[in-house]
Amino acid sequence: MLILDFDGVICDALTECALVTWLGVHPPAPSAPVSAYAPAMPRGFLERFRTIRDYARTLDHFVTAHRPMAAYLTSQAGFDRLYRSIADVFVAEFTAQASAARARCRDEEPEYWTGLHTLYPGVDGLLRRHAGKVCIVTAKDADSVWRILRHHKVDDTVAEVIGESSRKADAVRTLAARYGVSAAECTFIDDNLTNAVQVAGTGARALWATWGYHTPEHEAEAKRAGLPRLRLPDLADLAA
Repeated sequence: MLILDFDGVICDALTECALVTWLGVHPPAPSAPVSAYAPAMPRGFLERFRTIRDYARTLDHFVTAHRPMAAYLTSQAGFDRLYRSIADVFVAEFTAQASAARARCRDEEPEYWTGLHTLYPGVDGLLRRHAGKVCIVTAKDADSVWRILRHHKVDDTVAEVIGESSRKADAVRTLAARYGVSAAECTFIDDNLTNAVQVAGTGARALWATWGYHTPEHEAEAKRAGLPRLRLPDLADLAA
């Protein structure tokens, strides 16, 4: 079984994620299309978002882009401290508003929204070679993932999507049990190093995708952990 993360492994959605993050604190007016806010995002905010995207694992983590200190992050530990410093009530409100903005854009401007999501080179072939044996475990909501897969005409290759997942090791165990295989028979791919390391602890073959979001610090940590690296050109020969 092949189990994949979505953003940063299957799909590049940096602009879409930045947009919903901006709108999580600055909600769009009911009369204005969500797409109208994309050109208005401040450059400083976009730069901070690009910085935090390399550290974030879930939608609620994106809230850190709204903190000026995010511009100076240089480590995962620093990111984690910044996230913990933000009040839970603010994080919850942000996450709800960002999710609502994503849903509204997806429903009211479907062509614009799906156009913000591009497949990484080689992913289409990987999905088709393993069609029917592919599952997706992602922090993104499942409805969004299915719509993007349908837009790219690869939805028929995926057996199941577990969305809004913050515990990917548990999700891998659940999928293995559901499909009657052992964790050792599963290959898991994620660009987030923390997720990959945690899933490796289940006994699954965990591979760290180097084309997604990461930092030189993560490169060094992956090497120390002995976690196998996966490059985009490697997808052509990947067996699961």
